[in-house]
Amino acid sequence: MMKLLQVFSKWFKKATGQPDYKEKTDYKSEDVPISPQARRAEVKPSFIQKKTDKVTIQVGLDFGTSSTKIMYSQLGRPGVNLINLNHSLIDYPSYCLPSLAAINDKGILVLGVDAAKQLLNKEWDMGFQRFKMIISGNHDKNFLDNVSQDKFNTYKQMHGLDETFTAERLTAIYLAHVMSEVRNIIANYPHYRDVDVNMSFNICMPIDHIQNRTIKEDFEKIFRWGERIEECWRTQNNKFNVLEASYKVENTIKEDCRVHAVPEAVASFASYLISLQRQDGLYAVIDMGAGTTDVSICNLNNLYDELTTYWYAARNIPYGTIGIERVIAGKIKNKKADCTCQDVFSFLNNLSTNSSDIQEEIYRELKKFKNSENYYKTWATAFHYHLRGTTLWEKVEIFLSGGGANLPSAKDVFSEPWINLVDQRERRIKYKVSPLPTPDDFNDSGTGAPFGRLAVAYGLTMPIPMLNEYVLPYDSPNQTPQYNRKTLRDRDELYPK
Repeated sequence: MMKLLQVFSKWFKKATGQPDYKEKTDYKSEDVPISPQARRAEVKPSFIQKKTDKVTIQVGLDFGTSSTKIMYSQLGRPGVNLINLNHSLIDYPSYCLPSLAAINDKGILVLGVDAAKQLLNKEWDMGFQRFKMIISGNHDKNFLDNVSQDKFNTYKQMHGLDETFTAERLTAIYLAHVMSEVRNIIANYPHYRDVDVNMSFNICMPIDHIQNRTIKEDFEKIFRWGERIEECWRTQNNKFNVLEASYKVENTIKEDCRVHAVPEAVASFASYLISLQRQDGLYAVIDMGAGTTDVSICNLNNLYDELTTYWYAARNIPYGTIGIERVIAGKIKNKKADCTCQDVFSFLNNLSTNSSDIQEEIYRELKKFKNSENYYKTWATAFHYHLRGTTLWEKVEIFLSGGGANLPSAKDVFSEPWINLVDQRERRIKYKVSPLPTPDDFNDSGTGAPFGRLAVAYGLTMPIPMLNEYVLPYDSPNQTPQYNRKTLRDRDELYPK
């Protein structure tokens, strides 16, 4: 019986992974049994380890005219995280990747942070800038900025680049650079080093661009082009020539891709849709960037527990803080001969302490935009084609986002309704203007970044099916309530004969 128990004990220890050793009283150090934990710690890592775990990461790229903001989320894990670039640029926050390109002293195309460093002490609008606007201007003359186009062509010719070096090619190269940077940063986070990361990218596009078939197809082609360049970048060494690669892969763009276009206003409004403050009603989102301002108007409807956002009107207007930057540059040039990028950005970052004449000039610029035909037409389209009746427009909440959201007097200017509205006491109605609410799962990665600058990037971290139901303006119905007129019945019907 004892022998049988000994055999069973020996078998049990082997089956459960326990060490098999004989009873001894004179242990040496090498005889002491090692725990499974200690044994794992003693195993030396091999140079090539197979990554067994897989994670899916959704990256949101808010590709802006002056800078790109990046956030990401992991599927099945709470939190939306900001990419802190830690670039130490004076003119840009650490969460902004400059939307710039330049030719360095060796004649090599440099991008993003390296381009900003190259242009630091140059004329404030030197280098390849605002190439996103140039593409839009090629399709729609309303977006054509002749100054930016001329600067682009002059800089290109100065460095011997031919006609094949277009704003479209540069945009694809720049987006490949952004995706490459993001992939390297995330892959080196401790919790992702030993896992297989499956990464997708959402890039914002204005609603009216998405509903313009030609512009949409052009930008989507550029997105896929950038993805192909980045794929080559991953397989090459540090001597990778991104400009040469853009020519090699230009005609090998795949239809199936992991880069998708998302309506910009839908992405920026996503944080409000998941907030506890959410209420049915009319809203406007004014996203003021460097080169353009998106004005989007919607009706949030939670009918029968089905949350749907009906976008009545959306317009990407060729007006942004670049106009204010040019005013500031002119002021600086009146005082000194040279005006660098650093001078302009430093002035912008300290607007609240500047003289009253600058404040008044900024107010006039914002007021000019608010009174512009494009701004008025956006509201008028929503009113005439989707929801008539002035009383319905007395309570509209406006959310400000983008780099221009913090401009002095912005709230005051946009609180004035697009048409004259007065209440029963003959007082002018003012719209409520506020920043978008900051979600609980927003992680600024220690940068102190205001959520208003990152609202679009935050919404882009959501996979497209999670952005709730939305209807874009061309498909949005006329939701004007139908009032049935009450008619008096004939006297013969009221009284019996």
